This record gives sequence, C-alpha cells and structure tokens, in this order.
Amino acid sequence: MATKGYVTSATLVEQPRPGFWKRSEAVLGRDWRSAWLFFAPTLILLFLLVGWPFVTGFYISFTHTVGTGVAIGPFVGLQNYIALLHDPDFWYSLWITVQFTFWAELFKPILGIVAALLLHNIKRFRAFLSAAILLPWIVPSVVQALIWRALYDPIFGGINYILTFLHLTDNGFDWLGDVHMALWAVILVNVWAGIPFFTVIQLAGLKSIDPELYAASSVDGANAWQRFRYITLPGIAYTQIVASLLSTVFTMNNFGTIYIMTSGGPEDATRVIGILTYERAFNSFNFGSGAAISLILVPIFGFVIWVLAAYMLQGTRAQSADDLPVQIRIVTPVVRPIGKLFTLLFDGGEALFGLFGNGLRAVTGRSPSEPAMGVRTGRTILGIIAGVVLAALLFFELAPFYWVLVSAFKSDEQISKVTSIFWPQPWTMVQINTLLSQTDFLSWYKNTVQVAVIATAIGVLGSAAGAYAIARLRWRGSGVMSSLMLISYMMPGAVMLVPFYQIMVALHLINTLQSLEVLYPSFLLPFATWLLMSYYRSIPEELEDAARIDGANRLQIFFRLIIPLSKPALFAVTLFAVTGAWNEFFFAYILIHSGSLFTLSVGLAEMVIGDIYPVGQMMAASLLMAIPVIVLYSLAQKYMVEGLTIGSVKG
Repeated sequence: MATKGYVTSATLVEQPRPGFWKRSEAVLGRDWRSAWLFFAPTLILLFLLVGWPFVTGFYISFTHTVGTGVAIGPFVGLQNYIALLHDPDFWYSLWITVQFTFWAELFKPILGIVAALLLHNIKRFRAFLSAAILLPWIVPSVVQALIWRALYDPIFGGINYILTFLHLTDNGFDWLGDVHMALWAVILVNVWAGIPFFTVIQLAGLKSIDPELYAASSVDGANAWQRFRYITLPGIAYTQIVASLLSTVFTMNNFGTIYIMTSGGPEDATRVIGILTYERAFNSFNFGSGAAISLILVPIFGFVIWVLAAYMLQGTRAQSADDLPVQIRIVTPVVRPIGKLFTLLFDGGEALFGLFGNGLRAVTGRSPSEPAMGVRTGRTILGIIAGVVLAALLFFELAPFYWVLVSAFKSDEQISKVTSIFWPQPWTMVQINTLLSQTDFLSWYKNTVQVAVIATAIGVLGSAAGAYAIARLRWRGSGVMSSLMLISYMMPGAVMLVPFYQIMVALHLINTLQSLEVLYPSFLLPFATWLLMSYYRSIPEELEDAARIDGANRLQIFFRLIIPLSKPALFAVTLFAVTGAWNEFFFAYILIHSGSLFTLSVGLAEMVIGDIYPVGQMMAASLLMAIPVIVLYSLAQKYMVEGLTIGSVKG
C-alpha cells in the first residue's frame, strides 16, 4: 500500500518521450511543416527574383565592371561610392529627384483627400465618378507620358492652344524644352497620375469612421471645420501616412514617364536618379558605377521601409508611448514639429472660419449664439462649392483623355494645321489604319498579352500560397518573412536594373520574352502577398477549426475553403498583375532589343525618334492600349477597389 505523500513503483506511470516532430513543433512552431510547404514557392521566387539580383547588384557596386559583356570586373572596394561623393552629376540628379518628389508629394495627398471627401459625400453616381477619377492611375505609364507629351507640344499641343485662345499668352510655351519649365511639367503629370491612388485609399479611411461621431459632434455644436479637424483627419491619419510613405518611395523611383517625355533633358533639368542610373550603366556601360548610384540611397529607403513596416503592423491600435515600436519612437521627434506646424495652420484656419462667421452674423443681424446662416442655406452654399471643386478635379483628371480621343480620329492635315482643335472634322480612321498596317503594333500586342498572362499566373499562385502560410499558420520566422515581403515590395526598381541585366545575359535570356515572364512576378509577389495576408486574416478562424474537426487537412482547407472565400482578393491581385505587366516599361526597354519582340510600352516609345512625334498615331496607340485596361477595371471595379483598400484601415 502506498504511503501518503509518496509515489511507489506500482503507481509510477512512465511518460513516453515526445517524438521528433512534436519536439520540432515546440521549437519551430505548431504548423511549421505545413507552413514551409505553402511558403516554399514564394520563398524560391523571392530568392530568385529579388534576393539573388540584389546580392549580385550589391557586389557589382564594389567592382569595376565595364563593357557590354557578362563578366563582372575586379573588386575595387568603396571606390565607386567614393567617386559618387565627388561626382557633380550624382548630386545634381539627387537634387532634381528631391525636388520632384517633394512637390509631387505635397500636392497629391492634399488633392487626394479633397477628392475623397467630395466623392464620399455624394449620394448619386458615386461609383461612376470614382471609376472616372481612377483613369489616370490605371492607364499605362507610357500612355500617360504620350498623352502629356502631345498636350505639351509647343506647336500642336492643346495646352498652348487653350492659353492663346484665352489670350493668356501670344505664342505659348515650350513646356518640355525650357530648362526652367520642364521639371514642373513632369511634376504636374506625376500629380495628375497620383491623385487617384490617394483618393481610393482615403475613401477606405473615410468609410471606417463611425458616423455616430459626426452626429454627436453636431449635437455638441461643432461646425464643419471642427468636425473635419477633430474627427475626419484623425480617422484617416493611418491611411494617409501609409499611402504617403508608399507614394514617396515610388515617386523617387520614377523613370519611365519622365524618360519618355524628356529623356532627362533639357540640359539634364529632369535627369532624376533613375535616368542617371540608366545612362551610367547602359550608355556608358559602367555597370559598377550604375549599381552604386542605385544602391547609395538604399539606406534611406531601408529606413522608410523599417518605419512603414512598424506602422503597418501597429495599425490603428492605440498604444502608450512606452509600447510603441522603436521605429516610431525614433521618428516622433522629427514628425512632432511638422505636427505643430499643421496645428498652427488649422488654428489659423479655425480663427478665419470664426471671423467669417462673425462677419456673416453682423451682416444678417444674428446674435453670437446663433449659427451664421440657416442650415438649408449653409448646405446649399457648401454644395455649390463642393460641386465646383469636384468639377475642376474631374476636368483636370479627364480632359487629357478627351484629347486622346479626338486626336486619334483626326487626319495628319487636321493636326498639322491645328484646325478643329476640339473636334475632328471629319472623323477618320486613318491613324488607326496606319498604326496597324505600317508598324508591328499587333505583334507588340500579342507579346504583351503573352507576358502578362504567364507572369500573372506565376505571381498569383506563389503569393496565394505564401500569404496563407504567413497569415494563418503558426511557425517561427513568419514575422521575418512578412517583413521581407514589404522590403521586397519597396525595393527601388533602379536597384535591380544592373543585376537583372547581368543575370539575364548569363542565363542567355536577354532579348527574349521569357526574361520578362520570369522578371515581372518580382513586382507582383510582395504586394500580392501583403494584400492577401490582410484578406486571409479577415476570414474567421472558426471556419478552419470546424473543417479540421471534420477531418480536412491543410491543403483541403486552403483549396476548398480559403480560396473560394478569397475570390474578391484573388480577382484584385490578378487584375493588378495583368495591368502591371501591361504597363511596365523600365525593364522591357532594357532587356528587349528586337522590334518583333517589343511589348506595347517599348514599341510605342521607339516610335518617337528625337523631335519626330507622330501625334495622331501616338494618340491612336494610346487609345488602343488603354481600352483593355479600362474594360478590365470597369468589369471588375468592385474587386479592384476592395483590393486597394484591403488592409489599408486594419490594425
């Protein structure tokens, strides 16, 4: 009989030692085997398409690699970077890039918020107007450049014609040929194309604000300005910061639109860092210096990515100062003065608003305790102002497309003689017929479709599986991999330019469509993975638990449950992938040399020879290139909007 308080051999039950798989789960995570099965394709693609090129480019930047061959030159240490520090061309291009980015990012968020507020408050035709204002953002960058190059044309352009018609100038301006005006001209195009991005993101932020906050503030006597300042702005602060950081990085890496419009001229007035990288590597064939130029700014981009990752992972969750990520605590002292400046500006605006109200009360004979005007009158005036502003924004965003439409159906004589500037007389198909019969336009179309379909399939399949592993499975390393996704997404295209070229030469894929089919998923993979991660997290985990109780394994859950429930996000990712491949110019211009293998963006750019710009054919080509994208977005608009806003307001 066992003594109380002791365990005898009769009562001792030996516990079996956990097996290898159980022990590994304790170290690597409960789902590590399934996670790596799902994440392996994404990791392989990420390594091949981002990691390997980046490491290769990083090494090339420390070598003296010159010439057109594939061989990497001798190691020279920091010589390329030291040379850049004493290179006036580098510092000049950096200054141009900073100016371009600063002014573009000053106007895009402000106008995007204005457009979002106006569209958010519209009850009728909101879907139509939202789709219309998106047009500049969804059309290919080469189309954006061709449209505005035609509008800026000093002889045949619509802008000069309107200015002279209104007697604002006698002879017009050489917008892209004047050293003082060219940079502002390309900034305007970037603002025009970027407003829709901020508009859609801020529409998502506005939808996340509880309407009861506005109702309560109205009861407390808050006016429209106070509601905007204390409810709307804090409510969209998260989406505004994320969108601004993303847009800043993309703007600093702008290449294609500027290159097609000005080639960096006149007199290097628009030679941003991306164009300098291209010129140094592919005009001078100094790949070592070109790689160094593209990489010297990586620490800055890395810091932005580091801060953005922390902010996106933190989301909108309220935290004490001690619990904030170290990145946010580091940038807070820098951001705080900017916040105080905006506070002063809003205080000034509120004071002006109050003075205006007091003056109006004095005119109408109302007491200080009464509203400055009647509710119906106030709403009518605000409605008129909002309508005028929205009309102006829509005109700015859509007028260039009207120019494309009318120019595509004019004859060369109508264009050259500047007759019937706003309406073809008569309408003619001569430009489209010439484009189809005298160029390889149809071959370029076929090449673009082929590349888009194959690249999309690779990117969507890889991102769908990888996002599931990170978002829904428990395994050590998932946080690191999610950060790598964001880093890869934010990696400047110029950083990959030289190494991708060298790798494709080594693999004998240069001047082949396969090089683009392999390359383009690198643009989609990180973005699609992050987007799908947010969507997967919105699916209740109880559904998976129930499926596992019924005996389903992870693969069955993924294909029979998660994929069907994620169709909206998958449609959005597919749409972004197709249009991304359809639009890409930078790498196709570098990797494809044969006219028969050109994609649409490269083929159209090559039709412009020096100052010879066939306006009619360019506008016809822009119209034919934009139509498929517009049709796709029209048919799948709700998926596109949902895809853009997935995760943008989630914490």
